[in-house]
Amino acid sequence: MINNYRLKITGTEILRFVLLFSLFTSVLFSQTSVKIGIALPLFSESEDVSKKQLGSEILDGIKFALSEYSKNAPVKITLEVLDTRRDPVTAGDMIRSFGEDENVIGVIGPVFSSELAESAPNGSRFSIPIVSPTATGDELASNYNFVFQLNPSYEVRGKLMADYLIKQNGLKNFAVIYEETYGENFKKHFENEVKTLGGKVLISEPYKKDPKEITDIVGKIVSYIKENDLFVNFANLNLTQKQKLESAGARWSLIDSSVTMNMDISVFYMLGKNAKKMLDTMNIKPYKLKPGSNKFIQGLIDVIYIPIANPGEISVIVPQLFSDGLSMYIAGTGDWNHEKVLEENKGYIKNLVFESEYYPDESYQKFIDLKENLKKSKYKLSKNFLFGYDSAKLIFDLIAQGNSTRESLNLALKNLVNYDAIKSKISLDYHGINSELNILRYDNGIKLVDTYKISK
Repeated sequence: MINNYRLKITGTEILRFVLLFSLFTSVLFSQTSVKIGIALPLFSESEDVSKKQLGSEILDGIKFALSEYSKNAPVKITLEVLDTRRDPVTAGDMIRSFGEDENVIGVIGPVFSSELAESAPNGSRFSIPIVSPTATGDELASNYNFVFQLNPSYEVRGKLMADYLIKQNGLKNFAVIYEETYGENFKKHFENEVKTLGGKVLISEPYKKDPKEITDIVGKIVSYIKENDLFVNFANLNLTQKQKLESAGARWSLIDSSVTMNMDISVFYMLGKNAKKMLDTMNIKPYKLKPGSNKFIQGLIDVIYIPIANPGEISVIVPQLFSDGLSMYIAGTGDWNHEKVLEENKGYIKNLVFESEYYPDESYQKFIDLKENLKKSKYKLSKNFLFGYDSAKLIFDLIAQGNSTRESLNLALKNLVNYDAIKSKISLDYHGINSELNILRYDNGIKLVDTYKISK
């Protein structure tokens, strides 16, 4: 009786031990070995090299980041790579397959907004983080849990530039020239934010990439200025009036140039928004420009915001603005980040700033180290490579910090602020969308002015 009783207990304990051991090894495995799904347009069955370039270069960046991480990896990471072929339905199916694989704790990709739109619902369905390195479409990450955009959306870009110009620079009055399809994505958010912040969009005109139409649009802006701005010509003022203007803040060099060149100067350019009241006390009467006047400095418009569709449009727009005296201050989108085209037009550019998600700091030690390490590898540095590298390094860093489940990785991404990536900083606390952009200026070369973050 006693022996049978002992045998029964031993059998139960063995069963418990097996179950506990199985559970323990399952948990241990999930903590020390995970998979990351990769969904990229690789076009593996195509012979068209140009189709393969984007996906293959991003994948190279991801692989190189993994090779760096794996040298001292607290958690083993393997990649499962699938080819979306830039097909939204295929991308959605692939995200679903990743979601069904419990070992996959997160996905890098897809890269196009159309693919991400199809895939996004599967993030919540399977509670799996989907991290797109490049998608810029609106209402993607902001509308779906478990979806993240490392590339700022159109909304963030438009709002951020308005924020920067108004809050950081004190500017209020804007003109907008925008490409009617792609440029519209930025323009609508920029204009809404300007109005929200108390600024004014004085004139807003679309174009169809036709040089003649650009000429017509610039003509409309000039006409608006002539109808609404107020001017004085110092050549018509006596010495006492000139002295009063100088005492009120008008630069003597401006007064002198106006006299020498017989140029009309906006009173708002000289003295600011209260210029009309100030001139009344000086008994100086400003006037509107005559239709034929072409030598003037306007002060009604602070900045012209121009979301272009491609860098080639710069060579059409900037010379025309310059010839009509309107190149004083231009603000642009990331498509202005093309040093060769800007260099070709530098004679027409006076003051240009633009936002960009891409500006690797040559002095940044991590970037220096990356370039040095790449010399010993088969990989080549490119913009697309950095999109992949930054995305993967971010994910791998979070996993190394202990976020080795879908839920913990998702929470870590939601709370991510001011992460130092190579191409730009990354903050995902704005509805899962990167809310940081580089503010760049062209001044005999592209230079970093600021890294600016939009708040919720």
